[in-house]
Amino acid sequence: MGLSNLESQKFDSFGKEWWDAKGRFASLHKINPLRFNYFAGKIGELKGKRVLDIGCGGGILSEEFVKKGALVTGIDLSPVALDAAKSHAKESGLEIDYRLTSPAQLAVSLGTDFKSVPVFDIVICAEVLEHVDDLAGFLKDCCGLLKKEGYFLFSTINKTVSAKFFAIFIAENFNMVPKGTHDYNRFIRPSTLVNILSQNDVTVEDIKGMTFDPLGFEFKISDNTNINYLGYGRKRA
Repeated sequence: MGLSNLESQKFDSFGKEWWDAKGRFASLHKINPLRFNYFAGKIGELKGKRVLDIGCGGGILSEEFVKKGALVTGIDLSPVALDAAKSHAKESGLEIDYRLTSPAQLAVSLGTDFKSVPVFDIVICAEVLEHVDDLAGFLKDCCGLLKKEGYFLFSTINKTVSAKFFAIFIAENFNMVPKGTHDYNRFIRPSTLVNILSQNDVTVEDIKGMTFDPLGFEFKISDNTNINYLGYGRKRA
């Protein structure tokens, strides 16, 4: 359960552009410090924490967690993205366990049957949920890998008219994201995400917006979740 072949193939075409801060992933590089600082601020000490970055892409967020001492496993279904991630980590002298796999396949390889004790203190789904076919099934797989009292971190796009205009039309035409990156039908209302996570024993503790400031050409954390939003939850059982 997860990305369709067409969705994962989108990211095969981006190659080494993952680490070009002025290229087609410019907006991702702009939000990266913002989302990492938000996540780290909610968790506190990261040293020694086992982190699973699902849909890690080129490893832009994974590397930030490793730099703070976390033990990171990054998974993705795009071999090209993972090649870029592995290459950059090697150049940066960082050790990250990158794997070409899905959450369900990872569980099998780790011997986790969703009834035994899961292995990760932190599970991240950042900029991946809006590319998933079966959201409920995908989140069930993700949450099954999270320890009790573990943190589920997320960042995605709201399903609103504003999001359709800004996250697709404006972002693509102003080269903030590659054309064809997003499909409005896959966008997710916060209430939908909260409900599905609750069904998987994860209680959402906080949701904030990531608002774009056109004057400063940068993002900031706000209470406006109309377009991009991020947050975290804790696993109850």
